[in-house]
Amino acid sequence: MPSCVGRTVPLVLAVALAAAAGCGVKSTQPATTPATPAAAAPPPSTGAAGAPAPAAAGIAPAARRQSAGPPPLTGLVTREAVESFDDVWKGLRAQDYEPDATGVATIRDNLKDVEVFAVVATWCPDTRRDLPRFFKIVDRAQWPMKTITLLAVDRTKKDAGGLTEKWNVTRVPTFIFTRGGREIGRVVERPTTTLEKDIAAILAAR
Repeated sequence: MPSCVGRTVPLVLAVALAAAAGCGVKSTQPATTPATPAAAAPPPSTGAAGAPAPAAAGIAPAARRQSAGPPPLTGLVTREAVESFDDVWKGLRAQDYEPDATGVATIRDNLKDVEVFAVVATWCPDTRRDLPRFFKIVDRAQWPMKTITLLAVDRTKKDAGGLTEKWNVTRVPTFIFTRGGREIGRVVERPTTTLEKDIAAILAAR
């Protein structure tokens, strides 16, 4: 019978050669020459001391960033839930930020019928910077929290209720200001001047 090496040999020898060479590939080696062994798998990467590297070393940087820490808050949330989310958020109180008094006064004078829809993310550096500042502005302007809706999102920036699509939100944080249900302006990702001045300009432009 034909063998895996392309010549007639006794049945026992053919079986032995087939096992050595693999029947999927025809060998050109003489019957007495062992088939070339398959290349050995590379050894696992090692650390400085020669020990196998941890499994996380093979994970893409983005995956490592996403898996670090607790899962982000998602859905409609309260101010208290955000401020107590983890140790990082517990320390974010904008202590180093002093809102402009004139801007705060303008906000206070133009709060009537204004509601805020804020899309935020607990994992986002821009949210960590500006949401605590926004809360400080809210407190200084005596802005009722009942008129402010907070929606937390993960890295997809989508939510189960489709609110980010409805309001065309693609970056966080996004603060959307409405009066009578109609949008009058928004601050997206970072203010153009300062947060309180941008908000004051939006509210004052009736």
